[in-house]
Amino acid sequence: MSRYDKVDLAYEFLVAKEKETETFTIAQLAEATGWSTGTCSTYPSKRWHQYVAKDGTQYSSSGVSYLSKEEFRSVHSQKLQKTEDFSTKGILVHKAKEFALLAVSTYNNPYTEFKTYGFIVNIVIAYTSLFHAIFEKRGSNYFHLDENGEPIFIDGEEKAWELSECCDAFWQGETNAEKANIKFLIGLRNKIEHRSLPAIDLAVCGECQSALSNFETLLVEEFGDDHALTANLAIAMQLTRISEQAQVDSLKQLQKENYKVVREYMETYRNDLNDDIVQSQKYRIRAFLVPKLGNHAKSSDIAVEFLNVSNLSDEEIENYEQGVAFIKGIENPFKLKPSKVVELVEKKVKGFNMTLHTKCWKFYEARPREVEEGFKGEYSSFIEGFDHYLYSMRWVKFLIKQLKNKQKMAEVKAQAI
Repeated sequence: MSRYDKVDLAYEFLVAKEKETETFTIAQLAEATGWSTGTCSTYPSKRWHQYVAKDGTQYSSSGVSYLSKEEFRSVHSQKLQKTEDFSTKGILVHKAKEFALLAVSTYNNPYTEFKTYGFIVNIVIAYTSLFHAIFEKRGSNYFHLDENGEPIFIDGEEKAWELSECCDAFWQGETNAEKANIKFLIGLRNKIEHRSLPAIDLAVCGECQSALSNFETLLVEEFGDDHALTANLAIAMQLTRISEQAQVDSLKQLQKENYKVVREYMETYRNDLNDDIVQSQKYRIRAFLVPKLGNHAKSSDIAVEFLNVSNLSDEEIENYEQGVAFIKGIENPFKLKPSKVVELVEKKVKGFNMTLHTKCWKFYEARPREVEEGFKGEYSSFIEGFDHYLYSMRWVKFLIKQLKNKQKMAEVKAQAI
């Protein structure tokens, strides 16, 4: 009797369940292989963790059918250690992780001047390899075909989908923040490829951070916790003594003529997105980095604390605004379209509509009645690229406070359009 007899039975059992898209229990696995239920219960979460997922008492297999019987024997023999996967899928996953780490290394290197471009080039390669690995695992075709349905070859290699095509196939028919984030970075890479634009680093750091976070989430969801990048990453150290002036100088440089094409692309792309996507942390990270003091000088508490703005109440946000304004990055507060202002105010002031909003900005003189390029007021600003006025959250809060007063509401309604 071969020492692989039961392993081979397990392989045949898992492949059959995968092809039939059926779940199974530990008892069924034990019955099919001859192992005890105690032995079977350890394999899915240990030796087979890349290929078997658990949902309650039910298990499902994925990717086993793309392994040969010999490859599965090798996987099973690796006991509790990480398994080197030399299949096409395994090589692609390894490549994806390596280029993601290279992207971070480039971005965090203090000697790198063109951080954003270096990051984008590497994260695009990382994402492309990750999607190819996912399609490989699923048995989906990700290669270009000619009119006869035959593979297209370039330099002897099949021409695989580029990242944009991978996104469209993976999120077919969907519009979400992760997809928008990747497409933004692809377009930005194309715009800056032949330009020297280090000043954009500050303007898109949030999108770069989201791209990395989304990459790791997708990687872990598809291939398991063992592939997480967290253990290889650390918080980048920042120099803060000159950061405020450096940020101001950088933003001023971004307004110069040679930045116009890229600046207009960034503004137009963002303005064309759904408001929910723009506000999503998966499209662009907006976080406070707050110094955290331990109770004692030798406290083991972590030195910093990250706070997700979307999880804070209005009162908490206001408190943090007061406490950390001096270390926050500079961000344009004027990002709300009139329709978004109406949506937010209507939640607090029933019956508020676009007509009433028009009366409000005229009554309170929040913006000029005509188009006035360069205008920047307390509640509204003319935005180049969007070529009209956008509003701030301060305007939303001001309207809610004012319009809850019935007398003030009557005065506004009496305003002529």
